Amino acid sequence: MKKYQAGNRVTGVINNITDLGLFVTLPNRHSGLVHHSDFGNNWPRQRRQYQIGDHIRVVVVHIHKGKFNLSVARVNDPKLIDHNNQFSTTKAADFNRVLNQTNENAKKEIAQLRQVLTKN
Repeated sequence: MKKYQAGNRVTGVINNITDLGLFVTLPNRHSGLVHHSDFGNNWPRQRRQYQIGDHIRVVVVHIHKGKFNLSVARVNDPKLIDHNNQFSTTKAADFNRVLNQTNENAKKEIAQLRQVLTKN
């Protein structure tokens, strides 16, 4: 079972929408709340954009006594470091090189998968 910590970015499924906010089920049967304040004063309008069953990308902001505080607005917040992200320790000066290498590796993997698929 995955152990979550603050900073983890994860895709969950909306299981309820209330005046309080979005209740989201995360993988491994965890769940949390994206509080309406995450949307600022736009919550009444924003809530209409979501439906139960929608997949949503969130970041774990805080966990207290098994309750997950989630955010949509802070998914790209660099202050919330995701320690499971392979690029977390990459220095800014090295980022382009690492990203380009990752891209090249992905292209090679895709080419190999295509070869396997065309043989079958």
